[in-house]
Amino acid sequence: MADMWPEVATAKEENRRELNLHGPEISERIEKRGFDKHVFDLVGLNYLDVRKTCMTELSVSVSKLVNLNTLILHNNRLTTLPESVGDLKKLKLLDVSSNKIESFPNLDGLTELQSINASGNQLSAFPGVSTLTNLHILNLSHNELQALPDGIGDDKLEYLAQILADNNAITQVPDDLANLVRLHTLDLSFNKITELPSQLSECQKLKEFNVKGNKFKDRKLTKLVEQSHGKSVLNFLGVQLQKEQASEMGKKGGKDKKKKKKKGGSKDEVEELAKDIIDVLHFPSETGIIVQVKPAVLSVRPYFVCCIVRKLNFKKSLNMFKRFITLQTRLHDTICEKRQTATIATHDLKLVKPELVYDARSPQAIRVVPLFKSSEVTAAKLVSDLRKEADEVRKEKKRNTFSGIHKYLDLLKDKAHYPCLLDGDGHVISFPPITNSDKTKISQDTTDILVEVTSSSSLDVCKKVADELLREMLVMGVGTPVEEAAEAAADGGEGDADAIQKLVVEQVRVIDHEGGLKVVYPSRTDLPLDIYEVTRE
Repeated sequence: MADMWPEVATAKEENRRELNLHGPEISERIEKRGFDKHVFDLVGLNYLDVRKTCMTELSVSVSKLVNLNTLILHNNRLTTLPESVGDLKKLKLLDVSSNKIESFPNLDGLTELQSINASGNQLSAFPGVSTLTNLHILNLSHNELQALPDGIGDDKLEYLAQILADNNAITQVPDDLANLVRLHTLDLSFNKITELPSQLSECQKLKEFNVKGNKFKDRKLTKLVEQSHGKSVLNFLGVQLQKEQASEMGKKGGKDKKKKKKKGGSKDEVEELAKDIIDVLHFPSETGIIVQVKPAVLSVRPYFVCCIVRKLNFKKSLNMFKRFITLQTRLHDTICEKRQTATIATHDLKLVKPELVYDARSPQAIRVVPLFKSSEVTAAKLVSDLRKEADEVRKEKKRNTFSGIHKYLDLLKDKAHYPCLLDGDGHVISFPPITNSDKTKISQDTTDILVEVTSSSSLDVCKKVADELLREMLVMGVGTPVEEAAEAAADGGEGDADAIQKLVVEQVRVIDHEGGLKVVYPSRTDLPLDIYEVTRE
């Protein structure tokens, strides 16, 4: 066609997948005749780059480019984007930086989106991002935002690693950013923030943290921000968090753990302090979980205990779920001795299909979907990829040692077979000591979890680790509150539903390949500490 731009005609004739339209000549065409509408007939395009032009609006017809995975509209004169951008279901990268955009369309349907760059615009608000579960990078720098987008701390955003929101008018930082398990860069410099949530200290992978140019109420924090890098600020917030948690525990100890009068005694005679409760449910013969241990695993990683913890509430506070994940990491580093003696795994019970089998198989025979991944790989490839990644990280950081999951790889060195836990469909749900399966991953909505502890040292080690995990969960307050109204009323008080915590733990049986009982946990000899009360049904 005569009015078709030559670049567009060539792309159509050669069935090209990419189209680049840059610079003064393109800008002059747009100014004289408008943007070539034939671009939107190129339905095979997966890459469209229009930059440094005078384009002021994007046609709603952009939704016709159904195969588009990259849309770059950098440095134009756009003031808005059409809602039809939300129809580009395959879009992975959206760059609309350095325009004059004042409002942004809803992006809820763009679940493949990995990178958004909307920096250098005139945005006063940005739509919610909680549904963008593949988002890695969010750049909202140099706008007029008064708040970060709704849902930015949603734990479903498990890939979100970079948040750049400097040079805005943001006044508050959501404390649930601690839910972002991969967040390593957070730039909130030159905003209007006066306080930082202490929970930010629980962002374990946060390395680049910039909050300079804000006016904080706390003078010590202000001084740290001005003179130090982000690590010192996070350490300061960590101390604040510990003080807050200690204060909570102190209030609970003084307010909730009431002393109870002995019947018939004087006012000065009291019983011991009321204790939290671990309520052990005996193995239910009809519906109980059984784990069969195969002979092959006995020479690899032979010791295994398992239990179910029910009626959990990870939504009791904004950071409760994050604290539970942090707890597992801490136990791996302490009582588990860097996973050298034991490994903990937790699964969402409703996603686990009985009967379970604990076995050892060749690395090529084990296929698993690792945590935070979407594709199934063999254990051999997973370990190989992790080793390569570890070497690259070590060289890049100029270190002599591994960090993160890489430091556990030597636990499998020279092993001909790897341990694995399989569900009733034969799917691998755990590959200790490396990873769980993403298929049974727990979330904030999880109420019942299956806990497994494996070891190459001893059964006693497994039990001690499981005991410690349950104790820490009880202290954390993730269990069920016990009503004490009757006792409080007897003392002339009002009662407090959160006074005593109860953790409901159901036994799981582990049997050998012939059906003989190996272990049931927790048994009567387990959970020996006297800081809580154990009841058994």
